[in-house]
Amino acid sequence: MTKHWKKMAMLMLMGLLVAAPIAPPHAVAQGEGYDRAMSAAQAALDKATKAHNDMMMHMDSVMKMPMTANEKAMMQQMQQMAAAIQGLVETNKQLLEALKELRKLQK
Repeated sequence: MTKHWKKMAMLMLMGLLVAAPIAPPHAVAQGEGYDRAMSAAQAALDKATKAHNDMMMHMDSVMKMPMTANEKAMMQQMQQMAAAIQGLVETNKQLLEALKELRKLQK
């Protein structure tokens, strides 16, 4: 098991926290700014979702390989991090939906 996957998962986690911007409060009042912010947030969410799905597919194939006890323990930690990443992706998705509904109510 290489350090590459652990590093990639941590980068993805940080990317979700940093790169998935939610519209700032003033953007809700501005139609065009809101649309750009929501488009950027949706694009970041789609990118994070794709990266997470790709990572999960690779982890599934790696889990089928023979591993030492240390490698198995590392894979379990990776699965826990993947679950945390999935939770962040779902939270971001729900926040985007809430912002869209809020925008509909303000119109």
